[in-house]
Amino acid sequence: KLQIQEKAAQEVKLAIKPFYQNKDITKEEYKEIVRKAVDKVCHSKSGEVNSTKVANLVKAYVDKYKYSRKGSQKKTLEEPVSTEKNIG
Repeated sequence: KLQIQEKAAQEVKLAIKPFYQNKDITKEEYKEIVRKAVDKVCHSKSGEVNSTKVANLVKAYVDKYKYSRKGSQKKTLEEPVSTEKNIG
């Protein structure tokens, strides 16, 4: 089990490295994605680490985090503008 976990961690880190280097994700997001992805790979029924599937999983997580961050930034930018309009 530990060997599978280590192999999964290596694959996940290999897949996530380009996203982190391009600053697509923050350090905290990096840690969280690695933890979640390794957990998911280890609990898969097949019990094997498929690098293509791991890469797809990591890409999906990165997209999810980027999208959710973009949404939260948009809200914080829009809120002050909309409240000013209501006051005026």
